[in-house]
Amino acid sequence: MPRAVMSVITFVLALVLGDARATELIAQARVAIGGDKAIAKVQGLSAAGTLQRLIGDRTVDGQFTFDLQLPDKILRTDTISPMGDQTALVTGQGLNGDTLLRSTRILNAPPGAMIRTPPPPAPGSDAEAQALRNARAEFARMTIALLLSSPASFPLEFRSAGQAESPDGMADVVDVTGPNSFAARLFLDATSHRPLMLTYRGIAPRVVVQTQRGGPPPADTHPTAPAMPPGDVVEIALFLDDYRSVDGVQLPHHITRSIDGKANEELTFTTIKINPSFKPGTFSGQ
Repeated sequence: MPRAVMSVITFVLALVLGDARATELIAQARVAIGGDKAIAKVQGLSAAGTLQRLIGDRTVDGQFTFDLQLPDKILRTDTISPMGDQTALVTGQGLNGDTLLRSTRILNAPPGAMIRTPPPPAPGSDAEAQALRNARAEFARMTIALLLSSPASFPLEFRSAGQAESPDGMADVVDVTGPNSFAARLFLDATSHRPLMLTYRGIAPRVVVQTQRGGPPPADTHPTAPAMPPGDVVEIALFLDDYRSVDGVQLPHHITRSIDGKANEELTFTTIKINPSFKPGTFSGQ
């Protein structure tokens, strides 16, 4: 994938230095992205841009929007064309308090086309409870990566984990833990102190494109295929770069995601707005 910088990082110091060192590192990083006063003013973000994603052995293009409102609302909507034509898969994933947001739409699908995506979990099921925990974890990861903050709805603890070295230089490493076994590792540039990378263990997302045989689907519908087995738990890394000032806060405008050491997705932000006026229903998931 273009512009994907996948430097292999190896630990050169694994000494745990404790909360005092982590507090110092996070304080330095917050100054580097604008300072506590500017960050404290951020109560919401709205962003849009382009994406490239690896599906099977093909890279597909698309667009995304990303909305976040403190203390507990987040929604990402992606539009991609996995079949390489005018057929569009529109997916929304997020959280509104204790409500899980999930939506899938297929637009302009030709007869016989079927796009397989994981179905939404049944209300009240264990799967829904797990999906809600996953959504809260994603919310926490994004507030850490973008704002170096612990959301009030999801308190986090930070501990220093020493330093790491890559061909591009040194990074200070901070381990982040929270409710429901939440765990992530934050890498801060040792010189600029800005976030470079966030790593965590998670389920690899899956999308499979198939063509249905035996006639077209029922009129006016394009059904989702049977559920796929869950993906594997793998190491996921978010690489953050192209920092630019938005209302006094330095925010990354380019994020590359790797899954199990392989480049999987690239997000290029074209617009980021701080404290936008969200339209009614923004976090309804519809």
